[in-house]
Amino acid sequence: MLPTPAATRWGLVASGWSVYALYYLGRVNFSVAVPRLQDEAGLSATEIGALAAGFFWVYSLSAVPVGRLADRFGARTLVGLGLVGSGLVNAAFVLGSGDFRLALVIWSANGIFQAMGWTPLVGALGRWVEAGRSARVIASFGSCFVAGTALTFAVGGFIIERGGADAVFVAASLVLVPVGIVWWIGVRDPVPEAAPADRSSGSMTAAIWLLPPAVAIGVAYVALIVWTPAYFVEVHGVSVGRAGLLSSMMPAASIAVTIAVGRWFRAADTRGAALRGGTVLLLTAVALATISGATGLGSGFAAVAAGTALVGASSSVVLGLYPRVGSAGGVSLTSGVFALAFNLGGGAGSPLMGRLVGQDRWDAAFLFLAGSVLIGALWSYGWYARARTQHAREGVSDGSA
Repeated sequence: MLPTPAATRWGLVASGWSVYALYYLGRVNFSVAVPRLQDEAGLSATEIGALAAGFFWVYSLSAVPVGRLADRFGARTLVGLGLVGSGLVNAAFVLGSGDFRLALVIWSANGIFQAMGWTPLVGALGRWVEAGRSARVIASFGSCFVAGTALTFAVGGFIIERGGADAVFVAASLVLVPVGIVWWIGVRDPVPEAAPADRSSGSMTAAIWLLPPAVAIGVAYVALIVWTPAYFVEVHGVSVGRAGLLSSMMPAASIAVTIAVGRWFRAADTRGAALRGGTVLLLTAVALATISGATGLGSGFAAVAAGTALVGASSSVVLGLYPRVGSAGGVSLTSGVFALAFNLGGGAGSPLMGRLVGQDRWDAAFLFLAGSVLIGALWSYGWYARARTQHAREGVSDGSA
């Protein structure tokens, strides 16, 4: 097979980044529509919570089988199918939102199609980018989901104000379906057959041992998305509108920091990725702990912005690079396992975070997030030390044979 021209490779990376940002139009739009769904669709707060949970659990459980399929079929088929399927489900949700049971089935099904975005693209990046630059690109690639969240909040709110809750789901359908078709027609992503050594369970085990940092950073990522506006309202006394504006400014810093951090990484499939990843996680833990000591609105905003930016960068590193350590032939499958751990961490940490916030213990809440990420950092360092020791022993053994 002839090598892919450089211009084509970078075109694929740019297209993948843009497409995954657009995925969020069919996912985060639900969060934007929540205030209107109670009035317009007659859904109670409990029912809305159940819809969100249904999507969350189906999305999480779909990540692993999608990863296995991605290692076989590549990003072209799965990403295109995910876009089209999510677009159609968004349209169907408008028709079924008046019946809670039907709406639950429809929105939960959206989790299956949304899971077809991240893991196939992470696996494809290793094929699209030459080895010398792959780590920098992959570590920076996660800025796409931050951009997608920001885009959906900004555009979704504008659409709902003028057309109601249904309009934001229809808009997602009108964007995702044609983009998915264009992707499937235009993208070529042949998947080479993996060598037996790459398919072995041992090669995946090295990466699977790095799952705890994914759980840890998932706790912080989900918490910041959910609770940042409430933090500005309850701690600093700003209005809901201003809190939303302050929160919407976070993604820009997160994108810039994620890209900058990505440039610090080199090879994507070496032990050094875990060592540097541990350092990024450590800095993230420090930034989150700093929020607890912020007093005024200015210092609070700066601390939250720094914490959010580093959480985004850490998420990109852990979800993009850690699955590649020792599992070259099954990156998408391993990435699916990491996505599952990340989302389960976010779900598991939410009740404790909610309890602390409910007791107005904001300082303790951010220290809890910092402690969670610190555990991920220490685990990364421990994994690196263990892997380095094991490698040294194998070298001694080889030399004495």
